[in-house]
Amino acid sequence: MPIPDKMRLFIPAIVPLGLVFSAASVRATTYAPVTFSELVDRAEVIFVGDVVDVRPYTMRVRDNTIIKTRVTFSVSDPIFGTTSLVEVFDFLGGETGGVGMAVAGMPTFAIGDRRVVFARRDRSINPIVGFTQGLLQVRRDDNGVDRVLTEKGAPLVGPESIGAFRRGGYAALSSSMRLADFRGRVAQALAEAHKK
Repeated sequence: MPIPDKMRLFIPAIVPLGLVFSAASVRATTYAPVTFSELVDRAEVIFVGDVVDVRPYTMRVRDNTIIKTRVTFSVSDPIFGTTSLVEVFDFLGGETGGVGMAVAGMPTFAIGDRRVVFARRDRSINPIVGFTQGLLQVRRDDNGVDRVLTEKGAPLVGPESIGAFRRGGYAALSSSMRLADFRGRVAQALAEAHKK
């Protein structure tokens, strides 16, 4: 049976990279919890920003083609490591031209998402510290207060709960930490780290 044209890119990329993807999949689902202090220590850039562009693209790697997704953030609060109005990061995987490449557990983005980002600038399959733990959602509650949630949408009651395993249902948005308070804790942790 012939392979459809739109699948030709997908198959050569997957076969040689099978080991890479299985390793990435295992890491994505079994990564070690990262504490708030570790997020701050490991991050080369920390900011609050809105996703303004999500653009998948293909890239030649040796004799194969892979798909990456470039995510552009408009930076509204450059907390650490940046003075730019825009930050751009590439993530392995995505879909373009009817062809998809997925990495289990890789964060996804949509235009308009508001995030707190803890990231590294070195080349990797995912620049977020702790794979997804350094990517937090920001949502406005019914009273107009910006609240911080985990990447999966669970309310964040305090920085100490980052990386903690949660069981059961999610609490109300109003129980989440206010963005202003979270930002203050990040600034405090950065100041303490620079005293060392």
